[in-house]
Amino acid sequence: MKKIVVFLLLCALLLFAAAQAEGALPVLHLDAAQLDYVLPRAGRLTVGDFSTPVTVKYRGMYSATFAGKRNYSLHLKDEAGAQRKISLLGLRADDDYVLWGGLSDMSRLRAPVGLALWRALGHPAPAAAACELYFADYYKGVYFLIERPDRKSAGLPKAGALYRVLAAAAEGVDLFSAQETGAPRGETWYNVGKVYPDNAEGWQPLAAWLAAEDRTALMDPSAFADYYLFVNLIGASDNMEKNLFLCWDGARFYPMPWDLDAAFGRLYTAAPAEADAWYSSPFFDALLQRADFQSLLRERWAALRETLSPDAILQYFEAWYDLLAESGAWARELERFPSYTDVATGVTYTLDARAELDFIRAYLTARCALLNAAFAKELTP
Repeated sequence: MKKIVVFLLLCALLLFAAAQAEGALPVLHLDAAQLDYVLPRAGRLTVGDFSTPVTVKYRGMYSATFAGKRNYSLHLKDEAGAQRKISLLGLRADDDYVLWGGLSDMSRLRAPVGLALWRALGHPAPAAAACELYFADYYKGVYFLIERPDRKSAGLPKAGALYRVLAAAAEGVDLFSAQETGAPRGETWYNVGKVYPDNAEGWQPLAAWLAAEDRTALMDPSAFADYYLFVNLIGASDNMEKNLFLCWDGARFYPMPWDLDAAFGRLYTAAPAEADAWYSSPFFDALLQRADFQSLLRERWAALRETLSPDAILQYFEAWYDLLAESGAWARELERFPSYTDVATGVTYTLDARAELDFIRAYLTARCALLNAAFAKELTP
């Protein structure tokens, strides 16, 4: 059954890519006043013959350094300024979207592929669509329009709850791995933010989980096992202690990843990641002490090895690569952004998507061998 689901998901991706490749990539035109990271600014979004008012602001801390190609949060409005839910580029109908440019990613594909791969494992995650973006008359290159990570993209009922782990710790407290400390405060409780619901009672599921004597009774162990394997297979170095969501469906918690650009062999600075590094957190370290969770990891790896093989994952990259190449978007991207210089390291990287896909394949091959060796015996990373 799992193989059939994965096959259908991949076929849908390939058919979508083929359909878009018949013509030019969708072009989005965004006009707005000078932007910042706090207050959304009024603007207008045009896609073909469709045009709508929006509010827009920059998003992402490190991507604030991406000169000429930052990321954006969009909120669609009607002419009266009320929220407007519309399906853009075949995505679900909504009023909130993210525009992701991925300047530090020499493939421009890590984030959308990572989300698609998590969905292929049978778990919910936001979907993405490729486009090209103009800000006023300024060409911004290849972007991905991505659904917002919210209750709907997390597959939650209205009675559920959604939390985002914002950092490894705040004020020395990591709620994700520690016992409950104090009472919830507003929309953020130490290093965790409440996304849904918008009321004080929304903290109750998380508080109950933190206070539970055995947290596995209030979580989906298989989903967390899949997350551990997923993060370590693709080397998502920024997604164990932050950049993940805790999803409560009314009975159990399960994880959902976000911001997967620091993965598939690159750190957030674009520097190569160590091929033999293991990624964990205090929460997962505690789970790894349990014999039942170790057995579950070996069981899940055996079930997911085909889905997470380098050949299978590269099909996702190749489908997007072919779409962008055949539409001419890669050539325009290369002309506009031939390289990326990281502000923290000062290192310059040349945009070469074909070479980057070869790099990703080599990295995944090494990671797959690492996980095979670990799960052929007792887990001792």
